[in-house]
Amino acid sequence: MSNECADLDLICIRHASISSKFRLAGFPHSVESTSSFLCLAELLLPTVEMLMFQHSYAYDSSAPPRIGDLSDLAGDAFETLAEWTDRPLALFGHGRGAHLAYRVARRLERETGTIPATLFVSGAGAERAEISDSGPELRCPIVALTGETDRRTPVSAVRNWRHRTSGTFDLEVFPGARGYLDISRRQVANLVHDQLLVSENKGA
Repeated sequence: MSNECADLDLICIRHASISSKFRLAGFPHSVESTSSFLCLAELLLPTVEMLMFQHSYAYDSSAPPRIGDLSDLAGDAFETLAEWTDRPLALFGHGRGAHLAYRVARRLERETGTIPATLFVSGAGAERAEISDSGPELRCPIVALTGETDRRTPVSAVRNWRHRTSGTFDLEVFPGARGYLDISRRQVANLVHDQLLVSENKGA
C-alpha cells in the first residue's frame, strides 16, 4: 500500500480576451476526478473564470496515491486562493472536495474577511455533530447539490449544510445518483451562473 499523498496544483481556465466577472474555485473529489470541472469551465466562460485545484503526485509510483489530510490541503488551498480575491470568488467542491471547500471558505472569512460569493457543496453530506456550539461558521450563501437516488449521500444528509451558514441556503436535487455533474452539466452550469448573478445583486 502506498503512503504517498497527493498535493494540490492550481489550474486557471480563463477566456483569452474577455475578463471574467466572477471566479469559481473547483475542488474535485479525488486525484482522477477533474474532468467534470473542465467541462463545467467550458460552459461558464467567459462570465466565470475557473480556478481548478488538481490533486498531483509522482506518476512513477506503482500504486495510486491517497488524498492527504484535509486540514493540510485546506491550508495550502487557502494560501493560494487568498491571492485571487480581487473579484467575486465562489467555491465548488464535489464529494470529499466539498468538505475541503468548506474548510477553505471558513478560513477565508475568518482570516481575510473575504466572504465567498457562494459555497457550492456537491455529493456530500454535512454531519450535524461537526457543527460548532457557537452557531453557523459561515456567512456566505450555501448551495447544496445531490442526486435523488444517491444511497451513499441521502438528501437528508446533504440538507444538513443549511446549519453551516447564517446566509441563505438552497438545495438542488438532480435526477440519478452520483453522475449528475456530467449528465446534467448544463443545468449545473446554469445553476452556478444564476446563483452568482443573484449574489452580485444582493451585494454578497
